[in-house]
Amino acid sequence: MKKTSFDMEAAIALPLSAYEIERRKPMPSKNHGIIQTNITGLLYADYRKKFRIITELRIEIEGDDYTPDICIYPLMNFDSLHDEIRVKQLPLTAIEILSPTQGTEDLLEKFEVYFKAGIQSCWFVQPAMSTIFLLTPDKKIKVFHDEILADPTNDVSIDLLEVFQ
Repeated sequence: MKKTSFDMEAAIALPLSAYEIERRKPMPSKNHGIIQTNITGLLYADYRKKFRIITELRIEIEGDDYTPDICIYPLMNFDSLHDEIRVKQLPLTAIEILSPTQGTEDLLEKFEVYFKAGIQSCWFVQPAMSTIFLLTPDKKIKVFHDEILADPTNDVSIDLLEVFQ
């Protein structure tokens, strides 16, 4: 497996933004932002008493940094006096939204790293097709489009008609 990592030489050669360099991922688009907000809002509305939903959190896996678009964690308290910039605790679920300048292979490689580290499920959101692929460590893939996505690893479900509006 090719290790997913940020290529500093490519960053110097291409006109990348500070956001892309710092987060080691492409700049999101308008649709990306809308979908990220919709998913976060739906998860928060229905599951805030069971899970902590966190966006753009830098997680550490085997010394490397990854920043999923959305993470679903077990419920945890907010502690204003002790913040973390780089978190070692892994989420139950990592949600990645494909950006226009990002390749499918990039996300699939990330998911392999996530699963190897112990993340239970990954959602691959494909905005152009209004589709979410649910992947699990056993390499099973479920495809959801215009229906209710049900993640059996955490009992979370969301209506895709609300995600892609």
